Amino acid sequence: MGVIETLTTNDITRVRRHPERASYDRDLLMDILSNGFVCSVSFQVDGQPFIIPMTYYNDSEYIYIHGNPASRIVNTFRSGAPLAISVLELNGIVLAKGLASNSMNYRSAIIFGNAVELPTDEDKLSYFTEWIDRMVPGRKEKTILPNEEELRGVSAFKVKIEKFSVKVRKGGPVETRKNPEIWSGVIPASLKFSTPEFASSPEAPDYVMRFIESRNGESKKHQ
Repeated sequence: MGVIETLTTNDITRVRRHPERASYDRDLLMDILSNGFVCSVSFQVDGQPFIIPMTYYNDSEYIYIHGNPASRIVNTFRSGAPLAISVLELNGIVLAKGLASNSMNYRSAIIFGNAVELPTDEDKLSYFTEWIDRMVPGRKEKTILPNEEELRGVSAFKVKIEKFSVKVRKGGPVETRKNPEIWSGVIPASLKFSTPEFASSPEAPDYVMRFIESRNGESKKHQ
């Protein structure tokens, strides 16, 4: 924890590789977070680094994550150790003529901080209902709420969105090698949702179909 306290925000968050792609704009960060579902959480235990994919929810001040109370990552959160949370949005594969110039179009964000546990069952329940409703709007009205035992079986934490950086790469290939016979360009990529499977009913609720339609349209916006 001492490392994160002795560095300034700029020291931690400054993007050094391709700084022209960097942004420290909070609105851009919020847009990236609102478009994603999974983050990667990095932490260290006894000098050994770990990175775990986790679902998340965020509001304007915090990013929220949860896990099993007996897990290594939850114990690390409770110790007050520093962590880093990364979110990546892949928007395209960039094929340049030269092998050394291939790249990807993306939007990414890293948040640095410490996790604070949500103390009460009411806090956890509020987080979980907001999380599922952000994931699939309308779902929180159509779900079975957890009982006390289920709430005790999970720990939830929040990390203040204070120290962060954003990095964006967009556009075509940077051509350092010229050869008219070799094709170059961008293959757009997006997260696409399909017709529900393994469903309890053959007809999906309206809010599910609206979610699929709206998210598929949203994914095209950032290509």
